[in-house]
Amino acid sequence: MNKKTQIRPMRIEDIPQIGALYFRIFRNKASPSSADFNSYFKNLFFGSPSYDPAHGGFVHEAADGRIDSVMSAVPMQYHVNERIVIARIMGTFMTDPDTSTSGAAQLTLHMLRARNQDLCFTDSAAPISARHFKAVGGLTLPAESLEWCCIFKRAGYAVCRLKSPASVLQKTALLPLSRIADALIERIGKSPSHEASPGVRDEAIGVDAFQEQASAFMADYSVRPVWSKPEIAWILHMASLYRSDGPLQMRCVYDASGRPCGCYVFFGKPGSIAKVLNVLTASPKDNDLVVGQMLHYLDATGHIAARGPLQPRFLEAFSKHRTLFYKHKAHTCVSSRHHEVNEAIDRHNIFLGGLAGEAWSRIALDFY
Repeated sequence: MNKKTQIRPMRIEDIPQIGALYFRIFRNKASPSSADFNSYFKNLFFGSPSYDPAHGGFVHEAADGRIDSVMSAVPMQYHVNERIVIARIMGTFMTDPDTSTSGAAQLTLHMLRARNQDLCFTDSAAPISARHFKAVGGLTLPAESLEWCCIFKRAGYAVCRLKSPASVLQKTALLPLSRIADALIERIGKSPSHEASPGVRDEAIGVDAFQEQASAFMADYSVRPVWSKPEIAWILHMASLYRSDGPLQMRCVYDASGRPCGCYVFFGKPGSIAKVLNVLTASPKDNDLVVGQMLHYLDATGHIAARGPLQPRFLEAFSKHRTLFYKHKAHTCVSSRHHEVNEAIDRHNIFLGGLAGEAWSRIALDFY
């Protein structure tokens, strides 16, 4: 009797097959996946405190037992108003190019169709994936698909953005010269500074403090992560394993009275472009203060620039700063059967991206 094709939950024993497909499609390498990749993949997609096979990734298995399509997902608890649901943060979607696309189509319907989902979303969709979301009832969020970037050192930023085949050698040779150029630009007053507001300060915080503050600062989003202590500890641990952009850091901002008024989390190291994951504030009136202090700190600690995903409620605060621009990075897409989610999207009252997204995943950023 011939075995039928099937869509089923992704299993740990599938990882070698999935890894080989990943390296073939995304890294152009026809080789087995490494032990490092396999271990990280297992921890990422099977290790979340919210993991359950029904809420994780799925695969399409061909009749001969081979996996020809994969849609990975990280489960995360989310508030939808007063209801708690398990959301899926969609990860890599890959299909063996030598097989029929029917498996990928079935997987798309199963994983993305709005009427089947409490909440699934991605902040890293390619145009074709965004079309898939739209075709099955999902929505694309234009503002949340933007990234802000603030330049502190103009010459250094220009060197860091070199993309030619010889860019590594060019950067090594040009970075010392760029530092001299930026010093001259600053000396003649052409480099905008980001001054701290009087009495405002920020300091490093740990996981427990970040969890407590983030939960309080996100409370006015009607659709937002729960980020229980076990879950946020797991997310921050997994994020800390990505180090190409510098170590993961969390900082709290205090106003002149000593009140915690916001926090931010980022990857960064002096001489690099800081990668901000999230900015949170106690209330909208604190947006200018927190954004200003964050940019001041990143500038003062030697970063060339800073960039991060845009939350629409921070658009005005960021737009007040010189040498800051916005650009499209990837499509942010959401699919849900709950009308409250669509209403939150219309009001820009949904929190996603950064730690609630793929911006920290080594699967998306590493293993070259």
